[in-house]
Amino acid sequence: MSNLVKNIVVRAIKNRMAAGEIFEAIVKSYPKLTKTEIKEIREIIGEVE
Repeated sequence: MSNLVKNIVVRAIKNRMAAGEIFEAIVKSYPKLTKTEIKEIREIIGEVE
């Protein structure tokens, strides 16, 4: 995933979390994300497993 796409996904996830959604539920709506990408995004956002 390019940095541009990752930044867009991170921003979208942050917005959805601010609206009250849970990280795990949000990433399920992105079925093409790999486990590694989800881990990277989790680290960027600061979400604890």
